[in-house]
Amino acid sequence: MTTLRELQLRFQDYLIGESEDIEADIVSTEDALAEHRLGAYYNAYRIRLIDCLAVDYSALQQYLGREAFEYLALDYLRHYPSRHPSVRWFGRHLPEYLRDLYQGEEREFLQELASYEWAQTLVFDAAGSGSLLQLQDMAQVAPEDWPLMTFEFKPAIQWLDLYWNVPPIESAIDNGAAVPAKQRGEFPQRWLLWRRELKTHWRSLEVHEAWALEQAADGASFAAICEGLLEWIDAEQVALVAAGFVKQWVGDQLVISLGKD
Repeated sequence: MTTLRELQLRFQDYLIGESEDIEADIVSTEDALAEHRLGAYYNAYRIRLIDCLAVDYSALQQYLGREAFEYLALDYLRHYPSRHPSVRWFGRHLPEYLRDLYQGEEREFLQELASYEWAQTLVFDAAGSGSLLQLQDMAQVAPEDWPLMTFEFKPAIQWLDLYWNVPPIESAIDNGAAVPAKQRGEFPQRWLLWRRELKTHWRSLEVHEAWALEQAADGASFAAICEGLLEWIDAEQVALVAAGFVKQWVGDQLVISLGKD
């Protein structure tokens, strides 16, 4: 005798396209064949997933157009069936799909656009951080303590390197504004994304700030950051530049607290 759990698993396998064994358990009538009854659920399941993907990748959908986006989503579903109980995570492999499996044009641009949109989702959904470091807190640090200072950053931060000018394009699409012309740089540009209150912010980073921020997030001390910045900055100016970065990060509400190495 087939148990309820077995029926549920077979129905799940049918929905994700792995098996049609469930058809034998569905009653057909003159008005509705088993395959038609199942087909309603099969199609509704895919429509639901496409709609979820369109929410996470709204700019990508608008850029491609709904029909092209649906074809892309269905092929993505074929390669990456939904395995997580929450549809929140269904779209997490789309950048990977666009990089490795997508056969359409503009693959690199579309992959970067998807990567950027997914980074926005992660930033928006990241855990809150409670209290944040304030500029006046920095003023309380004694000068002799600065070399050993380390920085704890809040979870709602992401950065990624992009060849294309994706952030202003995505922002224009999202806000219904005039979309800038696509431009591809010779070298990738690092973009920082973070959540401030309930809004996601973004800005580009110069190479030396990108390096300093990554080192600081990995636990490097202020002195170690200054030493590394000597690759770009004169020794007489390096502490001032590093302090300016820290002031910027604190002002952007990226830093939770100070520590000591």
